[in-house]
Amino acid sequence: IPIKPMINSNNIADLFNFIRNQKNSSNLSLKITKNNINVTKNKKNADLIINNKNLTINTKIDIILKQCCEIIIPLLLNNNSKFIGQIGQSLDGKIALNNGNSHYINEKESITYLHCLRSISDGVLVGVNTIIKDDPFLTTRKIKGLNPLRLIIDPSLKLTNRYNIFKDNNKNIIFTNSSKEKKLKNSTIIKFPKKNFTLSIFKYLRKTSLKIILIEGGPITLSHFIENKFLNYMQFIISPTVIGSGIDSIKLKPISNLKNAIRTKNTINRLGKEIIVTLDFNS
Repeated sequence: IPIKPMINSNNIADLFNFIRNQKNSSNLSLKITKNNINVTKNKKNADLIINNKNLTINTKIDIILKQCCEIIIPLLLNNNSKFIGQIGQSLDGKIALNNGNSHYINEKESITYLHCLRSISDGVLVGVNTIIKDDPFLTTRKIKGLNPLRLIIDPSLKLTNRYNIFKDNNKNIIFTNSSKEKKLKNSTIIKFPKKNFTLSIFKYLRKTSLKIILIEGGPITLSHFIENKFLNYMQFIISPTVIGSGIDSIKLKPISNLKNAIRTKNTINRLGKEIIVTLDFNS
């Protein structure tokens, strides 16, 4: 009988949240059993050791989940509130063809990674076009983890109850600058003025109890957060695929001098056949 990995899709979210809740998560040794995760002083017997940002795993684990741990755990090593941007793209920076087709640019392993990332997030934020084009659930269904609060930017309040986010019991917050009155299932609608709309959303979220917020897109939403310097981290999941033309992953304002290009501390990790580039805007 094959030995089931001790860290697997049923408990990896528990592992992340256990680490997140530790006071000194940057120096930690853990013993992991089928039903429990505990701190141990015996490093020789530890299944997982964190020493600053160095991670050692001494137990059986699927390679993709191991790579997910190597990317996500360093994000958890302080208790600061953080905004994490994420987008999947081709090698030449495209997220879809010009006709909108995007299924699929990235490998299926990136979906597992994304669901792991959602599992550490208190809220997941997307723009209305992502809901209309992809009709996502924005849940952690590929692993066993808590679903984040869904945060939707819908300036003109175009959404209707036909989309998947309104068909379950998970809660949504819809941000709009529209004067329309509309009822959307399991949702709270919050209205802000059109002027400084994105800034108002950012300030609102900073005041809530949500400590980790994942911004999944689309390009317009992510670009606004990057340009306004609202992000702590930005992750690009890059497929080794060249499309040649299509919709860009981000759309920033033009610059006239490369001195103004974004150059920041970064890490590069492998995820199956793809790579994940994490930009660190904290430094």
